[in-house]
Amino acid sequence: MHTTRLILAILVVVSALGPPGVGAAAAAEDCSYPITRTDATGTAVTVSEAPDEVVTLNPSAAQTMYEIDAWGQVAGVSSYASYLPGADEKTTVGTGNSDATVEQTIALGPDLVLAPNTISDSTVKQLRDAGLTVYKFEQAEDLDDIEEKTRLTGELVGHCESADSRADELDRQIDVIESAVDDVDRPKVFYYFFGLTAGEDTFIHEVIETAGGDNIADDYDNINASGGDTSGYFLINNGVVVAADPAWFVLNSDEYATATVPSGPNGVYEGTTAYQEDNAVVLDANEISQPAPRIVDAIVDLVRVLHPEAYDEEIAGRIDSGSLDGERRTTAERLADGSLTLAAANVGRVDRVSFDLPARSNATVDVRRVNVSLSTINPTFTLRVRDAGNRSAPEGTRALHTMRVSGNGVYASDIDYLTFRLAVNRSRLGDADPDTVTLYRATESGWAPLRTTRVANATNATNDTFVYEARATGMPALLLAVEEPPAPSAPSPNTTATATATATATATATATPPAPTATAAPAATDTPTPTDSTPTPGSAPGFGPVTALSALLLLALTGRWRR
Repeated sequence: MHTTRLILAILVVVSALGPPGVGAAAAAEDCSYPITRTDATGTAVTVSEAPDEVVTLNPSAAQTMYEIDAWGQVAGVSSYASYLPGADEKTTVGTGNSDATVEQTIALGPDLVLAPNTISDSTVKQLRDAGLTVYKFEQAEDLDDIEEKTRLTGELVGHCESADSRADELDRQIDVIESAVDDVDRPKVFYYFFGLTAGEDTFIHEVIETAGGDNIADDYDNINASGGDTSGYFLINNGVVVAADPAWFVLNSDEYATATVPSGPNGVYEGTTAYQEDNAVVLDANEISQPAPRIVDAIVDLVRVLHPEAYDEEIAGRIDSGSLDGERRTTAERLADGSLTLAAANVGRVDRVSFDLPARSNATVDVRRVNVSLSTINPTFTLRVRDAGNRSAPEGTRALHTMRVSGNGVYASDIDYLTFRLAVNRSRLGDADPDTVTLYRATESGWAPLRTTRVANATNATNDTFVYEARATGMPALLLAVEEPPAPSAPSPNTTATATATATATATATATPPAPTATAAPAATDTPTPTDSTPTPGSAPGFGPVTALSALLLLALTGRWRR
C-alpha cells in the first residue's frame, strides 16, 4: 500500500476537519477584531487582528483559504495540499503530527495556524508554547458543519464577506441538488475506502444521501466489523455488505484510478449487483475526503452517475462550482517559474478538455494550447507541465525545450492522449529548417519521435513565430528539437578545377543551338510536393540537386519524413 494513501486513510478514520457545532460561529457581514472563538481543545483562541501569514496543517483548511480568496495569506501548507494552484510556492510543513511539522511551522512564525482535529493536542500545545496562535477545528459531521467552518475561517483570517459569499453559494448549490433528486428512486450505495466505510455522523454519508443514494452503512446494524454502531468511520463486515446487495460502489481516487468494483476478500463482492453490473464511480479525493467548499463537486459528480436525467434536466448549468457565466470551469495558469497548472472542474461526461494559454512575452519557445482526451470520466482534475531540465537531444538535432507532465485527480491510464500546440520563434532555430522541428517522447530506450505538424497559417508575421502540434499519450517527459543543418564543406582544388572545366564545356556546348528533339517528360520522383500541411526538410546550403535528392530519399527511408 502506498505510504501517502495509507496516511490519508488513517486521517479519514481518525476524523475529518470541520468546524465547531452549527451556530458556534455566527457569520459576520464585516470582520472585526479582536475575535475570540473556543476551539476543539476547549481553549478560547483570540485573534487580535487580521493575520498577514497563515499556516494550514491540512488540505481542507488550505482549500477553504483558496476558495474564500485568502490564498495570498497562506505561508505554509501540508504535503497533501499540493493539488492547489500555486501550492509549490508555499512552504511545505509536513503531514501534521511530526516534529518536522512543528519545527517548520515555528520557523515560519505565522500569525495564525489552522489545525484539523486530526492534529494531536500535544502538537497544538507545542506550537502554542512557542508563542503561536493556533485554532484547532472540531470534526465535521455534516454539510452544515462545512458551511459553518467556511464562515468561521473567513472570520479568523479577515475574509468575512468572501467567506459568507462562498458559504451561501454552497448552501444554494445543495438546495438545487436536493430539489433535483427529491422524487428519484434511491439506489443502494456503498462507500469503500481501504476496507473502511462511512456511516452516519459523517459528511461522506451526507454526500451520498444528498446525491440521491441510500448509504447502506447507515441501514444495517451489524455492518460494523467490530460490532459497534454505524456512526463515523469503521471496518466493514463483508457478509452484511453482500446481504445488503448495493447497486453502486463509491470509491476514492486515493485508492482507485478507475471505476471498477473491487471483488473483495476471496471474491465476496462478486455476488452483488454492483459487481455484476460493473457499477462503480471514483470520486476525487481532494473533494470527497476534504470537508471544504469543493465537497459540492463530489456531490455533483455522484449525481451525474446515479441520476443522469435529473442532472441534465435540473442541475446542469445551475450548479457547477466556480463556473464562469454558467460554463464549466477550466483554468490555465502560468506560474512565475514558467510551469503550467491546467485545472478542470465539473466538466461532466466529456472526453475532451482544452486549455488555451496567452503568448508569453520574450519567450522563444512557448506552450499555447493543451488538449486532453480522456479515456474515463474525470470531471475534476489538475495537470502540471514543468521544465524537465537539460536533456541530451537525439543525434543530429538540437534541443529547443523540455517538459514533463504530472497529474492530480487523474492517472496516466485515464488519458488517451495529450495534444500540444507549441510556438517557436525563428531566432531560436537559427539556420535550421523550420520544417524539421519535432516533438519527442521519452522511452526506456531513448527518445521516440512523435508526429509533429506545422500548423498552416499559424505563423505570426510580426514575431516570425512558427506553430507546431503533436500528440503524446499518458503523462510523458517530452523534448522539442530541430535538426541541425550540416556545415557546408570547402571545395577541394581538384573539385574546383573540375567545376571550372565543366562550366567551360557547358558554355561551349550552349553556344551552338541544339538540334530539335521531342520534349522530355519531367523526371519521376517519390518526393511529395511540399504544401503547408506536408512539411519537407530543406536542402543544406551548397548541395547540388543530386545530393539534395539523395538526402530526401534517405530521410524517407529512415522514417524522418512526417506525413
